[in-house]
Amino acid sequence: MWNSPNPAKPSSFTHPMQLLQSLLLLLALSAPAFAQNTGLNVLHYRAVLMPDIQAQYLKGQVTVEYELPLQESEMVLDAGGLEIDYIDGEQVEDFAKKGSKLRIQLSPSREPAGEMTIHYQGSPNRGLLFDPEGNQAYTVYFTSAWMPCHDVPHDKAKIDLNIVVPEGLDCVASGDLFWKEEGVYHWSQKVESPTYTYGFAIGDFQSDKKLYQNTQVANYAVNYELDELRYIFRETPAMLAWFEEKTGVPYDQSSYSQVLMGNHYQEMSGFAVLRDSYGALVLKDSTETNLISHELAHQWWGNRITCETFSHFWLNEAFATYMSAAYNQHRFGEEKYMADITSYRKVYEAVKGRGNDKPLVFKDWINPSGDDRSLVYFKGAYVLHLLRQELGDEAFWAGVKAYSQQYADATVTTADFQRAMEAATERDLTGFFDQWVYGLPE
Repeated sequence: MWNSPNPAKPSSFTHPMQLLQSLLLLLALSAPAFAQNTGLNVLHYRAVLMPDIQAQYLKGQVTVEYELPLQESEMVLDAGGLEIDYIDGEQVEDFAKKGSKLRIQLSPSREPAGEMTIHYQGSPNRGLLFDPEGNQAYTVYFTSAWMPCHDVPHDKAKIDLNIVVPEGLDCVASGDLFWKEEGVYHWSQKVESPTYTYGFAIGDFQSDKKLYQNTQVANYAVNYELDELRYIFRETPAMLAWFEEKTGVPYDQSSYSQVLMGNHYQEMSGFAVLRDSYGALVLKDSTETNLISHELAHQWWGNRITCETFSHFWLNEAFATYMSAAYNQHRFGEEKYMADITSYRKVYEAVKGRGNDKPLVFKDWINPSGDDRSLVYFKGAYVLHLLRQELGDEAFWAGVKAYSQQYADATVTTADFQRAMEAATERDLTGFFDQWVYGLPE
């Protein structure tokens, strides 16, 4: 993901260092303080959302289907700055909200599985961004700011989103569009994914749709003509095919949508939001596809193969960053690939020169600095390049495929990645990982 209120990225190939300096400004998300439950497993969220774009306000309700060990007497969810009106549920006895935490007391005679419906409202200060002047809204990363949820990467769940959309506007969301009627869009995601991948976008969109095999590739924009929209995203079907080939894992949803709007870059399950002005860069330079491929790569590395905790966040972001460079190599040649890798290395060396180098596996991911994020994205991508050099192309890609196939739809740690690469290549990579991943190279 890339998130920023800053100027859009220039071409990574005509101005690689200028691009990377801009990218550094995109990594300014604050780490949320997530809820702590020892055994909570959310199975399904079913939400009804009523956003008021002009008032920058949201009313909603979410039914949470869950499993929780009987020895736990309360459920703790993340709820940002939302105001909780009331909670329905046979097992619910009481609730209290303190800060961003929603603590729900459960009946001592409850069953290990159940469901509850939380009614809420509020003006999110992050996570859901309203643009009253443009009459549009979209979500970015912090799902718990607009829907109470168990906002940790390892608790994956399905979601249904029923979104009441103002007249004359369109809506794109996680999953597949099952129906729309009288301004209500029903999007349903039948695959489990982490909560930070849930989201939606509302606007007066121009749209273009085409089929890649059995997947509908849908592209949306507010400020581009139809022929421009088709040109900007012309590479997406080829990218889907390439990622499927390299992972050995087919794309698992019936649609993939890309939306040009606002000032952020964010992957979500089944779709991505890209900064509105990014389209102009692609129209100017047809090889400027890094961010399209980066966000699409997350449909595998991040959304389906998900870091177990954010201490292993590099397994999400370094993979997406590296795979955008690798796709460029496949599509545009070695020079473009090496321009990316050189830029990544220079960013890493700058962090190291400031004395801020750290292992890629963090002790925690609480209030990460800009340099910490640079390490996760750019040092991590550079390390994957070095691992490819260490193993050779054939062994490296065999290892990536084995890792991706083994852990599709699972959560992973760095040790899982190392073991998968070692098993696939029959190489002991202890020295490499000790030096580049767990340690600090000289």
